[in-house]
Amino acid sequence: MKRMKIYVVQIVCIVFLLLAGSLSSRGLMQNPGYDQTCAAYRSGWHVRVGEQELKYAELPQYLAGAGIQEVTLSRKVNEADTVGFFAFQQQVQVYLTKEEISQFDTCSEEEIVLQFEQNQRLGSKTPGNGWMFVELTQEDIGKILTIRIKECYGSSTVTIPALYHGTRQGITMHYLKEKIPMFLLSVFGIMIGLMLLLIWGVSGQKLQLSKGLPWLALFAVFIGAWSAIEANIYSFFFRKLLLISWLSYLCLKMAVAPFIQFVNLTFHNGKSKILKGLTIISLMEFWITGALQFFKIVDFADTIFVTHSVLLIASAYIILTAMPKLRHRAKQKIVQDQPISYVVHNIFILVVAVTSLQDMYRYYFSNNPDVAFCSRFGYFGYTIAVTVALLLDFMNLTVMGKQAAQIKQEAAKDPMTQLYNRMEFEKDFERRTGRNSKGLGIIILDLNNLKLFNDTCGHDAGDYYIIISSKVIQEIFDGRGKIYRIGGDEFCCITRNLTENDFKADRQRLEEKMKELRLPGFHGAMEVAAGYAVFDPEKDQNIKDTMKRADKSMYERKRKLKEEKK
Repeated sequence: MKRMKIYVVQIVCIVFLLLAGSLSSRGLMQNPGYDQTCAAYRSGWHVRVGEQELKYAELPQYLAGAGIQEVTLSRKVNEADTVGFFAFQQQVQVYLTKEEISQFDTCSEEEIVLQFEQNQRLGSKTPGNGWMFVELTQEDIGKILTIRIKECYGSSTVTIPALYHGTRQGITMHYLKEKIPMFLLSVFGIMIGLMLLLIWGVSGQKLQLSKGLPWLALFAVFIGAWSAIEANIYSFFFRKLLLISWLSYLCLKMAVAPFIQFVNLTFHNGKSKILKGLTIISLMEFWITGALQFFKIVDFADTIFVTHSVLLIASAYIILTAMPKLRHRAKQKIVQDQPISYVVHNIFILVVAVTSLQDMYRYYFSNNPDVAFCSRFGYFGYTIAVTVALLLDFMNLTVMGKQAAQIKQEAAKDPMTQLYNRMEFEKDFERRTGRNSKGLGIIILDLNNLKLFNDTCGHDAGDYYIIISSKVIQEIFDGRGKIYRIGGDEFCCITRNLTENDFKADRQRLEEKMKELRLPGFHGAMEVAAGYAVFDPEKDQNIKDTMKRADKSMYERKRKLKEEKK
């Protein structure tokens, strides 16, 4: 649980950053009733890459090639409207007829300096990710609009942004309609994680749920937060785009260790040294890379490959160690000892690995803005599927536990009377021998005339005598202690703190109840003789001596009952 405490500190850091970012939040649109026109803006643009000129409409999503780090887009302004595009880890400058626009709207009604100029003070190469809007007026018609895009990390690819024109509200709503489902899916993942944490906190230990469940919950929360940020709708609500970008990296880095820890605790009983080592490496990587970013030494974008590497190594190890076991069990047709969650986990870990690789490729080779596009489905599919499988395993174990308890209880019961049997008596009696026997008492009960019942009316009548007598004994002494049938017609009750007077009162009730019983065709009386002794250190060395005195008391009572008939 030490690692869990470390994660509490990490969560506090994340919450602090989130709160800091929320201080600069603002409404999406102050005038939702305005025109919401939006259209793709592909025609009329000229693209310059070095000395080469291309047409925007013919360009792929990104340009790749040695030395390609900067692209210039330009076209003549034909109408007064708004041009919008999403910048992903890029420095952007906008010109109107060679006059640089040093003040333009980044989803705020107030004018601020360019994002990349702000980042020079923050010590980061990137301004973050966000929507850029250029408001064009009637006075701008006829001028040349130029957008210069430069990659922040010196890669050999430049993402060509999708350009839109219309109104700010129209462009915004067009994007939100596409991304809100992704965002809501991410929020759903976070809610699943919080629900699992709540279940574990309230009744996890009591229900004996998997020890890895809280780690799965943390994984769902952090991967959900990362996925929600990567839907890239935050730039409509926050000014501090770089802060949110950092938060995305931190959430992804924090999700890896809980995932590995969950797998280790749930499917390897916490004994896998490799998974333990990867968990520690992941935690160290979080703090070290966080410190490097904080002290402006290395950006998160330059160290995220370590996070990806740990995740891929862990996934590969999990898959490689699971496949031989699954093949062996399939050949041997072993299914009883194979939990549903184990099979589901190994199926969906392949989904996680494949979707993660797809998004890593998009991140490193295409600079795609939504780097959680594929993996969010893999991660949430894994979380939901494994959670359901764990619940099914828990239900199966509960049923099996009840069945085992029932079998154990039936094994401890006498089939005829449903009282505890001789074996259970000897087990309980042995546990009490040698312990503190102060206040411990023994009641011995024996049926009179059973042989006469058997000889006169048959063994069926004798069985009826035993059964009906056992019910009366249970009715009288059930609240006094555990009752056993220790012989054919002999019963015993182990009690504690039962006084002699209370016993005599119970015995009187027992004898009166038995006198009321009659068997048709038989004139003999149904009787039960009862004797009692409580442990006395002056008379008894142990509880066995107490039982001998109780047995002697029973025979004395049997003799008195016979004398009373004469």
